[in-house]
Amino acid sequence: MRGRLFPLLAGLALLTGCYKDELDVAALTDNPFDPDYTGPAVFVFDTTFVETVDVVPPHQRQVFRFSVRSDLFLAPAANYRVRVKDLDNGEVRELPETAAGSNTIAFYKYDFTAGQPLCLEVAFISDLAEGRHETICGTLQ
Repeated sequence: MRGRLFPLLAGLALLTGCYKDELDVAALTDNPFDPDYTGPAVFVFDTTFVETVDVVPPHQRQVFRFSVRSDLFLAPAANYRVRVKDLDNGEVRELPETAAGSNTIAFYKYDFTAGQPLCLEVAFISDLAEGRHETICGTLQ
């Protein structure tokens, strides 16, 4: 009896181990790094100001600082890159976070006008894809 029961139990264990739920790929919209992300905004405007760059000759640039809401990440992300498009002039740049783990990013603009809003289109990028595009704006006073 024992000799016949073992193969039956082993076969049942193998069959139940192979059962998997169907994966609904369309429902996977909670990852901020995906283009189909449907959650809250990941990029948040912090501040904008003018700083003087100490080179010869000295000149000024607008600093547009924004944050990444890392609390929305599904898992900690050590490094990420952000694609930034200046909606005023169409210039596109790839930016890393300012300091590792800070989740703060700075965009620099040399041709700026006080009182004029600056709007940026931002998205996470990787070697294979871009995340959802978001627009953030701030006005230099």
